Amino acid sequence: MLKFLLKSSLIAFLYCLFSINSVNAVEVSKLDEANVPVSSRAVAERDKALKSALEQVIIKNTGTARSLNNSLIQSQLRNPDTLLSQYGYIEQNGQLLLTASFEHRRIVALLRQAQLPVWGTQRPLTLFWVAMPGEGDTIILSDSSTLAERKQFSDFSDARGIPVLLPILDLDELMGINPNDIKGMFADIVASVSGRYQADFLALVAIDTAGNQVRYRLNLYNKATVDSLTPPIFTFNGTAENSAQAVTAMMTALGEYYFTKYAIADTGAQQGASVTFVNIQKMAQLVEVEKYLKQLSAVKNATLTHIQGHTATFSLDLFGSETDLERLLSLEPRISVVAPVSAGEFSPVVNKAGKPVYEWRLP
Repeated sequence: MLKFLLKSSLIAFLYCLFSINSVNAVEVSKLDEANVPVSSRAVAERDKALKSALEQVIIKNTGTARSLNNSLIQSQLRNPDTLLSQYGYIEQNGQLLLTASFEHRRIVALLRQAQLPVWGTQRPLTLFWVAMPGEGDTIILSDSSTLAERKQFSDFSDARGIPVLLPILDLDELMGINPNDIKGMFADIVASVSGRYQADFLALVAIDTAGNQVRYRLNLYNKATVDSLTPPIFTFNGTAENSAQAVTAMMTALGEYYFTKYAIADTGAQQGASVTFVNIQKMAQLVEVEKYLKQLSAVKNATLTHIQGHTATFSLDLFGSETDLERLLSLEPRISVVAPVSAGEFSPVVNKAGKPVYEWRLP
């Protein structure tokens, strides 16, 4: 199914931007890169564009534009060259762009020094179902749509590092859903036609005309737990001058929600934890686990402290809490909680400290 999904335009775009795993969460790349339109290659234009590029990178790595208000970040924005890895120019659709990349470790170090949360590379994937005016009627925005709003979703996804999908809208989906299901926020009906999409969350969006303005509403649901009585885990609504502004407002709000849920700040406290992995079959598997743990935004340091047979335990120093750590672990598709059948039900295996035991899936 994934091969089929990748044939459509936005999915193809996302495949280039992100590394899409076989299930759910997405590993986001290009968090330290940005493209900025410029009118020339003059030094003044370059300096202005490098500042804008660094601003974009800061927002990508924190998930919120509020991070730009930090005094240390403000100071660094006056000297973007000190974090610069390389820059160049490209031309795209007749527009000259400055493309810049910055050193990831120094970006993260700057954010930690500024006591700002850091949003890691593993990010939830959101499937958007959008009902909006179009072609003289209310339509569902599809991935293949030529409307400007479709491009807005992909552009915002790129600029903020927020993985987004739009439905293909093939015959099966058109038979199972209509725009009124989305406008009415019938999440169970929408979920029933969303099984093919390996997303973490469903976003139901309704955009309507209201005189000279538009009204919009976004309800967010956990895709795995939707039924007819499920309330949204996040909702956002308002009015805007046009649908373009409505899309920007909703995507910004969604980014802020994910920022509060997944970006990890340094608490300043000495917080430790341990995680245990079972069924380790190869040394390469152990190396992969350690490498993964060390790059998590919640982890300062990870050390292998115990190994016996096919079981390995790592001691961790954390930036945030154990709850933050567990939330991040749940996003990694290569990790599963070992849950054998017991008395007809699934119950997680726990170690002696009463914590879940994990397994690192082989490719």
